[in-house]
Amino acid sequence: MDIIVSKTIIVLGTIFIIGFFAIFFIERRKRKREPGISDLWKKYLSWVVIAPLILFTTYFGSPTFNIFVIVLIFLYLMEFFRLTKISEINVYKWEGRIFPIIILLTTLLKRKDLFYGMPMFVILVILCTPIFLRTTKRAVYQVSVTSLGVLYFGWMFGHLILIQREFGFGAIVFLCALIAINDIMCYTTGKLFGKKKLIPKISPGKTLEGSLGGLISVILLSLLFQYALPQFSYWQCMIIGVIISICGQMGDLVISVIKRDMHVKDSGSLVPGHGGMLDRFDSLIFSIPIYYFILWATA
Repeated sequence: MDIIVSKTIIVLGTIFIIGFFAIFFIERRKRKREPGISDLWKKYLSWVVIAPLILFTTYFGSPTFNIFVIVLIFLYLMEFFRLTKISEINVYKWEGRIFPIIILLTTLLKRKDLFYGMPMFVILVILCTPIFLRTTKRAVYQVSVTSLGVLYFGWMFGHLILIQREFGFGAIVFLCALIAINDIMCYTTGKLFGKKKLIPKISPGKTLEGSLGGLISVILLSLLFQYALPQFSYWQCMIIGVIISICGQMGDLVISVIKRDMHVKDSGSLVPGHGGMLDRFDSLIFSIPIYYFILWATA
């Protein structure tokens, strides 16, 4: 563990320093500069802040890490329900407050069986909510949107606790490092070389070149971070890296679909000038459960 921690500090510190000067150089070369902080700096600064927090809490394990993850889940759900309010979509917010607490309890009690029973429990309870409220007005719509919020932003993200508990510090390092690189490099290569739009109706700023740039960067970095998953060979880490990159980009597009459908630009304003949590870490949510099942299936 100590070897992995020391290597992580050195590698991530080096990457962040190189990234700082690279972004500084890129921003200086821009012909047209964005007012305020550019999106590239926002992505970089976001990960500079969140990466140490995740790694620090991961190192100390339960209950510190469990509570940290549940706090993030509350922030995700708060932003999601804020979007529904802006779009005048009624949801059952009490479920969004109660279920993260239940998720926390299942993880603190180390009851994996209860954790995996959560989706069925969530759907059944939310389906019964209109009955207790004695109303049928837009019930199907409210049940669907509430279930989406609780399961996607709550239960799926909760798999991060299982990753830390079952596979340790190195597994979290590998995932977060590759997601951060994927996020930053997709944006950077897209801005520098992007010409062909990826899916303009969903996310006009994303390009095919940017997507490939992120994918190639993650494949290369997966070799550098192989030390964090010593049970896997370099080839296996490359394959996992490809899956993480694709999942990360899909997660980004999922949030773009949600925001575009709800007619908002940013999911929130938790960090002034940076948008919300979902804007900064949307690619992480989609990747976590798939990454967990890859590790579980090959353990």
